Amino acid sequence: MLIRRLPISSLLAVLLGLTLLLSACGTASSSNSGVTKSTLTAGQVLQKAVTSMQHLKTAHFDFSLTENFQMQSQGTATPTSQSSAMPNNLTLSMQGSSDEAFPGEASAQIKVSVPGLGTNQQLNEIIKDGKVYIQNKQGQWYVLEQSSLTGTSSFLGAINSDQYSRLLALAQKAQLTDHGDQSLHGQNLRHISVTFGKDALKDLLNSFEQLPSGLSQSDLQQIEQATTLQQANLELWIDEQSFYVHELGLNMKMDLDLNKLVQATPTTSSSGLSGVFAIQTNATVDYSKFNQPVSINAPANATPTDNPLTIFQQ
Repeated sequence: MLIRRLPISSLLAVLLGLTLLLSACGTASSSNSGVTKSTLTAGQVLQKAVTSMQHLKTAHFDFSLTENFQMQSQGTATPTSQSSAMPNNLTLSMQGSSDEAFPGEASAQIKVSVPGLGTNQQLNEIIKDGKVYIQNKQGQWYVLEQSSLTGTSSFLGAINSDQYSRLLALAQKAQLTDHGDQSLHGQNLRHISVTFGKDALKDLLNSFEQLPSGLSQSDLQQIEQATTLQQANLELWIDEQSFYVHELGLNMKMDLDLNKLVQATPTTSSSGLSGVFAIQTNATVDYSKFNQPVSINAPANATPTDNPLTIFQQ
């Protein structure tokens, strides 16, 4: 069972990654609420943006992510140990920037605040040749196989622009609202809002080509059954000359019923995990420096590890 096999910190990592990846097949329709000078519909602009972003050679992006877990109703289970209980309110956050050379190379600087692991953790990360190099706040470099961080099994998946591109591609199947041309950061860009249907989480979990490390198909089904999506919106700002996305904003709200996660196979270690959490996610990604030269080099003398959480705990 998911709860039994994964510690609380890893479970939070799974949930964080899932919300980052959230996308769906909503109502395949669009509405034009604003007047735009372009002859292209919102759907056509979005389709061209997907193609343009897929053909990028390099890019820079700045990102900010905040995720809040708020207890809405307390369960009746009694925790058997302090380690098995989750707090009533906690917030995870990330800020940073990254230069990427597609496909598969990146150099990022990240500030992370994670309950139990510390606030304002300063990290540097390099992805190159199938390996992930991470430098913690003490200056020590670690190296992991990138395959061990598949999907949602690491907090560090938040800086993977491929996850945001996944949102962009699947937004084509959601409900679109066209705001026309608007000014953002001194540029005239096409502003498109995307509204995903409430069945989005199920569609996402069913779309995994490869399961995240540490999860089985049964685990994903348990998460789906225990989660109710309340809201999922995406704001896109697109340059109609190059059709590059200059800004992407995600706002999502969902409820997670921990009782449903543990009731199938209750264990002593999971008895304290109960109640319903309201989870709110806000993420913003700003893209720039499209196709400008970048140099990404792997650090020497990195310490091998297969557990990214050890990096935070130094």
